[in-house]
Amino acid sequence: MAVKGRTKKKAFPEIKQKNEGKFKNWVNKNMPGKSTCAGASAVMKNTNKYSKEVVAMANFANNFGCKN
Repeated sequence: MAVKGRTKKKAFPEIKQKNEGKFKNWVNKNMPGKSTCAGASAVMKNTNKYSKEVVAMANFANNFGCKN
């Protein structure tokens, strides 16, 4: 029986194997000298400048990989 107002904890979202390292490689190629987290922050500050796919990867990195 579910209790109203409570949500079930969701599992940590898994990264598909084909996408592992994709954002890190993108940062290394397009933002030399920046860490993955610094690159993610830079992308999220100016989302209009980057593609939807890059913004999604940066958002995931900020939410689940970077400690701010």
